[in-house]
Amino acid sequence: MERYHMTYNLGVDVGGTFTDVIVFDEATHELTIDKVLSTPANPSTGVQHGIEEATAKAGTSVADLELLFHGTTVVTNMLLEETGSRVGLVTTEGHEDVLHLARAWTPGPLYGWMAMEKPDPLADLVDTRGVGGTIASPSGEEVEPLDETAVREAVQELEAAGVESVTVALLNSYLNPAHEERVREIIGEEAPELPVSVSSEIVPEYGEYERTLTTVINDYARPTVIEYLEDLDESLAAAGSTARMNVVRSDGGLMSSRAAQRRPVELALSGPSGGVVGAATIASKKGVPDVLTLDMGGTSTDVSLVEDGTPETTRQTKVGYREFKSRSVDVNTVGAGGGSIARVQLNGSLQVGPESAGADPGPACYGQGGEEPTVTDANVVLGRIPPSVQLGGRMDLDREAAREAVATIADQRDSSVEEAAQAILDIVNENMHGALRVVSVERGYDPREFGLVAFGGAGPMHANALADVMDAYPLIVPPGPGVMSAFGFLTSDVQNEFSETYLETDQNVDGDDVAGKLEALAAEAGEWLRSEGVDDTDHEFEYYADCRYFRQDIQMSIPVDLDGLRGEAGLAEINDDFERRHERQFGFTLEAPLEVANLRVIGKGLMEGVTIDETELSEADPSAAVVDSSEVYFDGTDYETTIYDRAELRPGNELDGPAIVTDDDSTVVVQPDHTALIDRYGNIEITRGDAQ
Repeated sequence: MERYHMTYNLGVDVGGTFTDVIVFDEATHELTIDKVLSTPANPSTGVQHGIEEATAKAGTSVADLELLFHGTTVVTNMLLEETGSRVGLVTTEGHEDVLHLARAWTPGPLYGWMAMEKPDPLADLVDTRGVGGTIASPSGEEVEPLDETAVREAVQELEAAGVESVTVALLNSYLNPAHEERVREIIGEEAPELPVSVSSEIVPEYGEYERTLTTVINDYARPTVIEYLEDLDESLAAAGSTARMNVVRSDGGLMSSRAAQRRPVELALSGPSGGVVGAATIASKKGVPDVLTLDMGGTSTDVSLVEDGTPETTRQTKVGYREFKSRSVDVNTVGAGGGSIARVQLNGSLQVGPESAGADPGPACYGQGGEEPTVTDANVVLGRIPPSVQLGGRMDLDREAAREAVATIADQRDSSVEEAAQAILDIVNENMHGALRVVSVERGYDPREFGLVAFGGAGPMHANALADVMDAYPLIVPPGPGVMSAFGFLTSDVQNEFSETYLETDQNVDGDDVAGKLEALAAEAGEWLRSEGVDDTDHEFEYYADCRYFRQDIQMSIPVDLDGLRGEAGLAEINDDFERRHERQFGFTLEAPLEVANLRVIGKGLMEGVTIDETELSEADPSAAVVDSSEVYFDGTDYETTIYDRAELRPGNELDGPAIVTDDDSTVVVQPDHTALIDRYGNIEITRGDAQ
């Protein structure tokens, strides 16, 4: 097989307000970006429209694309809105209530349990069937054979009831999947049209509730994801495309459209992961491997942490109130976006978000009928979005409508319109500051030791204020910040995770045994990569052990060196690494044995990503890029502020704040007493004046 080779490749990211598209031409290394309004009722319509517009803008066509990378919010929205398919659940007799029992934790604020409505399980009890058959723990031996007659009756009943997919989650199947595999065979015989997932493939780990929930979520999303991706494939083919479509996973990796249709649970954080991967790539290239990332879009803000050039990941993905076992980039999301609506509460306090004006009607300044004040309207009122700016490079903003909307807040607070707009920005910035603290301070990291990479359509307008609060410098705004997630897709590798439960304390662990099990998992990963069309020469494997203190439940994934594991040190290096991480995050260690709970292998198919060109620095004078000047309001004072066209700025140009840098996809705000430098990669690097 030939190594993936990029000629014209395209990344497309579907957000709540905009669908972002980026085209990379390998011959010229040119990136062409475009934004179109999303179509929530049918996301594929916006995707097709965006692809057609972006390719035309790049001077090519859909037929010329080689690879297409797609991040989608279909699964995320389905879980949040509870609009998935009707799932039938086949489980072990006596365990039919597993999803209802769940865990002791209940959603909602402190003391909220008194009025809390517990979310309904995604597989209803009336669609759940228990069948006989027992696998013993921890041996994995069959104690009682599978009751195949009961399985056939259950499948027939579920099909007659109208379920759209079936989950098979039997007790202890992670130790021995034989019963689950046989149930799948029977379903194939009795109801071959029904999509089926088995828990021993989706989550081959201990934890009955998490394993069942994760597999049910997979089937909850499958029918819709299958239809969506098949429709998209067909529409692209009809447009003359022969491009291979890769779908972005929650962990920032890629998998084929075919694989995504089998494991849609891996797409729950598909879009946000791409932005973090892209930001990590750009920051590492610049020589700033430790950064916080800020992705502020129209509906929400996603923040994450990158250490030593690698995004932090988690194996507990959370969407809404549901937390399940799926590897994802560790992203914290808050309802703070350009479309976040501001309202004065009954007690007189100002609240911004989480409700959003979305894409339709959108903020008042969009001129599409929106009347409620939003963060974008506040930025317009304060001049942070200058009069010369057009949304997406082509949509004129209704500045008077923005002022009228924010005036409703000013009237209720007995303040000027500018003061009301500044208050809106202060509140939304504090919301994002809280999210950044969660991924840094609350996990033992000092944000002052990190830079900040800002992107998303609204992120660069707010990032300078946040960098000041966090003292996180340099602040880096990459080229095309409004389409950074789509850019990140073009830098991703084909990727998947393979795991198995181990559950042994360090006194009982044999290094050679663990190494052998990890190598077996790597063989599985290699087989999967070959099925995705990746040549063996492009395979790369990462090895991990999920460790915890004995009889504790908090686990950390520790990188494993196979050679060191077989050496005299054995688990000593893993133990030291675990205690170092535990001390940093929680402030203490325990005098307790180390337990290895799970073993994991990440299999990667390396791709030739986007080339980031380096340019020689020119003179500091940016006057050729000046397009205008206007008054901009900063913390109670109007400043005469220079407006620059980013397309005309050159590496080496220096801008003294206050300044506004405009582009088709985003606007960058440089505050007073700050300096911005265009670096050799085209990033805008902002530092405080006293740091020069």
